[in-house]
Amino acid sequence: MDYNIWNKWDKLQTVMLGECYSSEFFNDIKNTKVKSALQRIANETQEDLEGYEKVLKDFGCDVIRPDMDKNDSIMNYTDHNGKLETIPRSPLQPRDNQLVIGDTLFYTGWFDHLAIKRSLDAYNKNFKNVFSSLSEVSYRNYKGDSAPDWPDYKDYVERFLNKQPLSDKPSAHHEIYNLQIINPNFPVSAPSITVVGQDIYIDDKGEMNRLLVDYYIEQFKNMFPNFRINVLNIGGHNDGCFHTIKPGAIVSLNQIQTYEDTFPDWDICYLPDQSWSKVRPFLKLKEQNQGKWWVPGEEDNNEFTYFVETWLQDWVGYVEETVFDVNVLVLDEHHVCVSQPDNKIVNTFLKKHNMEPVYVPWRHRYFWDGGLHCITLDLRRDGTQQDYFPNRHNSITDKGF
Repeated sequence: MDYNIWNKWDKLQTVMLGECYSSEFFNDIKNTKVKSALQRIANETQEDLEGYEKVLKDFGCDVIRPDMDKNDSIMNYTDHNGKLETIPRSPLQPRDNQLVIGDTLFYTGWFDHLAIKRSLDAYNKNFKNVFSSLSEVSYRNYKGDSAPDWPDYKDYVERFLNKQPLSDKPSAHHEIYNLQIINPNFPVSAPSITVVGQDIYIDDKGEMNRLLVDYYIEQFKNMFPNFRINVLNIGGHNDGCFHTIKPGAIVSLNQIQTYEDTFPDWDICYLPDQSWSKVRPFLKLKEQNQGKWWVPGEEDNNEFTYFVETWLQDWVGYVEETVFDVNVLVLDEHHVCVSQPDNKIVNTFLKKHNMEPVYVPWRHRYFWDGGLHCITLDLRRDGTQQDYFPNRHNSITDKGF
């Protein structure tokens, strides 16, 4: 099957829906308080994913699920002494490191779980990614204290950009070069890239090494010559900050004060921040986990909190900063999947634009730090490339919204 994504609102035809570990994955955890909490999350997450899959199929979508090993166990992630090591994330959020741009699957990084790649390869093996430098964090981690022949990171970046040997020592050059090959790392994550017809919006969040910006954007332009590439700085994943639900309509966070340059004359629905000030269970847990995650009912389960903070750090984010009402999935011109059915602001805005909310329960979004859009990956929609801003002759660069 071909890929075909030119926006976020044409009728959805084919979509990948994420998957999580089963409750059996946690059977060998000896601490019953930890095991019961994780198994409850797994069971309820599985139930919600099955419900989401049914909704998608009821609206005529073909649904692809990551091909996980059903016999996988937490014991597979212990060292030779039986000590638990960091457990990799399940393939729950396939949008994190890949997206479809037009007729092309584009990888922005390596996979959280190889089950995602296996399933995407079974659908269509064609993909692109940018030959990239290592991120500063990855470079420092690989270099450690045992690679004295590696240059410092700034020198490495200059060598990379100037196409010079990556080290004065050939052996070190080859070590670094090979790591670049096996660690594709476009310095902007897939959820920070939004396709709107002939325009692509990339948010660099101010985190990209400024020496590398021009290099990567030029690479991106060469790969996608039929698009205007707009580089912005809005401070987060695009799909957690704004969502284009149809031509002329956007659901947005309050912090983004203007769309005058980026989406001129579009109707904007501004959502208030999530208010945690009166959510006492969350505030109690925040004292232990800095507001990164929340599982209602487990606030007093200190063993579980310690386990998550020690071994599952890569699973969680910072939900205190997240407004999940922005993170929706458009099914067609009249229907939008939402995880909170009683948001009057969103529902009124949808009605104004002749759209209806389709409620999809997603109970543990505060643990996974991912909404209904995060746990899917659009592979094919109806439609062709359109220019929604025909009076725009140049790309937008380094602007906030």
